[in-house]
Amino acid sequence: MQLIDYLSEQLRNSANYNSAVQIAPAAILWTDIECQWQSAMPSIKQYLPELVELGEYKPEERTGPAIWIKCAIAGVLEECELPEGKTPIIYLPGIGRKDLRAIEQCPDHLRPLAELQYRGCWWAYNTAGRDWSVGSFLTNPRVGLELDVAKDKKTQDAILKILPDLLETPDEALKGKKLEAQDFINIVMDDPAKDILGWLNNLEDKQALWKDSKWPIFQQACLDNFGFDPDSCSENNSIDSVLLSLCEAEGEWQTVWQRFKDTAHNLPLLVEKLKLVQPDGLAFNASHFLAENIKDEDEVAAKLKGFAKQDVTVIKKQLTDLFEQQTSRKSWLWFGLGLSPWLTILEQLAAVIEHTEIAFTGPSVEVMANTYKERFWQADAAAINAMAVAKDINQQQVVADILAVIYTPWLEQVTLNFQNLVRAEGYPGKSGTSGEVNESTAQYSVNSQVVFFVDGLRFDTGKTLQQKLDKLSATTVFKTNWCALPSLTATAKAAVTPIADLLSGAQENDNFTPMLSASGSELSSYHLKKSLAEKGWQYLDGLETGEPTGNAWVQTGDLDNMGHKQQMKMPLNIDAVLDDVVARVDGLLKAGWQNIRIVTDHGWLWVPNKLSEANISKTIVKKRLARCAILKDNIETAELKVPWHWNENVTVAMAPGIAGYVAGDYYNHGGLSLQECLTPVINIHSIS
Repeated sequence: MQLIDYLSEQLRNSANYNSAVQIAPAAILWTDIECQWQSAMPSIKQYLPELVELGEYKPEERTGPAIWIKCAIAGVLEECELPEGKTPIIYLPGIGRKDLRAIEQCPDHLRPLAELQYRGCWWAYNTAGRDWSVGSFLTNPRVGLELDVAKDKKTQDAILKILPDLLETPDEALKGKKLEAQDFINIVMDDPAKDILGWLNNLEDKQALWKDSKWPIFQQACLDNFGFDPDSCSENNSIDSVLLSLCEAEGEWQTVWQRFKDTAHNLPLLVEKLKLVQPDGLAFNASHFLAENIKDEDEVAAKLKGFAKQDVTVIKKQLTDLFEQQTSRKSWLWFGLGLSPWLTILEQLAAVIEHTEIAFTGPSVEVMANTYKERFWQADAAAINAMAVAKDINQQQVVADILAVIYTPWLEQVTLNFQNLVRAEGYPGKSGTSGEVNESTAQYSVNSQVVFFVDGLRFDTGKTLQQKLDKLSATTVFKTNWCALPSLTATAKAAVTPIADLLSGAQENDNFTPMLSASGSELSSYHLKKSLAEKGWQYLDGLETGEPTGNAWVQTGDLDNMGHKQQMKMPLNIDAVLDDVVARVDGLLKAGWQNIRIVTDHGWLWVPNKLSEANISKTIVKKRLARCAILKDNIETAELKVPWHWNENVTVAMAPGIAGYVAGDYYNHGGLSLQECLTPVINIHSIS
């Protein structure tokens, strides 16, 4: 990594927030009262396109007065369009935090920015709110550098003098040694590979930056070692031969190419230029040429767009063959840079085929469930991942069309197999049988335990969440649970609360919500909080951490609500929701909680071509929902029937396969399938 990578990461991470209880900061405020960072700002702006600087009006340099900055971050300036999805960074040279603190005392030229201290966040050195000096950035372990830098004035002055070049230096060149003034100068002045790449990325800016210092040294190094004159290239506005030499990577250029592979993510303008570089001759390394990758991407896109019109057997064969032909590109630089989106999609579609090729059933419900837990959940994961990596609407439709052919029929058959077994054996999670859902109160009796509820955490998303949680200072144990039926929030959430033993269900109901047995009051958020308190449980709202020696209930991460809203695009946003869950768990562990148990109410179906409609006679139904229906009393029907978890005298009809009594959704739940009913339980134990 280069130093600029650490800087970018620290700046952007200062805007992290919990979306469940907070809104995104309007901007990141970067005060620099001593102007230490200003000399490197032209270079920093190349790596951080969301950064604007307070100063004279120079929109081409993303610099301007306070009112101009307000307009820029509001997105109303055509002359300065900041990237979407990134929190704007406002660099304030010569400004200290106290200059903004009191709006009424704020200098007039700063006043338009003063309110951002309340809507935004600071990039600060510590809790005291000190500015990040260059020296503290290099030496502090918080940023992952922890360099051994001499503190004498000569060294500190040298750092500031060569700062633009220093930020583009690999960290391995600096670590493990005592760094003094001459060390820094030698590092940045004796690195022709870095200099060539920086110059190729932005010819004019680098030449202007080096004009009065290192340009003659750079020019001579290019002539002596690489056989070209940068002055000539700049004057003729042509660097085609130099770019070709970079891609061919012969002789001295091998070192430059290797450095490029390590730092390409920070050289966007150079990467863009390489799109036009074509190999010369027949003998060349295709992996070095972005144009070859683009050609292959176009081929994959064209073939995938035509697959959905063919027979399923043909599609599977052709798609598998295509992935085998293209899989070598996964090792190419361009794949790691995210420049092979169609290959990424192809890989996930191939995984769907791999996991759906074998017929999936079993002699019993439990055997089928165990087989799903061991392997076949990966089919669902691959389908979700295929849609998640499809970033634009055209890709999404192509993926949905193919999945409709290779995934939907498999999902339908698996669900019918499961339902047939349940029809013969009964549902393993029904009331009165063993299973975690029926042991909630007993299992929640330990001290220093948080029961952490995530709405709609399906089995495969639970596996993804576990992978994210494994990065924390804790151990995780993954278990499963049969949800309460029907697989709706009102019914199934109540069954995993610590107050489940206080609940029952009324015979006459139309929303599957249980009631408090003692009072007959329908369970609500108010009654949940009140009943938890009466049992000695804490209900932790927002970012509250409570008393870690007791027991607490937490709920963060509403996948279910997102699914109902986003429908076909739901897979694109799963990762962000899971990240919020991890952040909340991390906060609880750091607050001293020893055990956290993640539970959920139900899973869900995601069907790329929508739920089809299943007919059920209106004469036998009290209430019809998407995946289930409440039947009238004493009705005989061929529909698959199960008792309501909270009152076995209430009979529920389950929609067949992956159809719905109400059709048209890509996402829904409430029915009987492995995807809806076999849910994860993740036990987290602090190791601190």
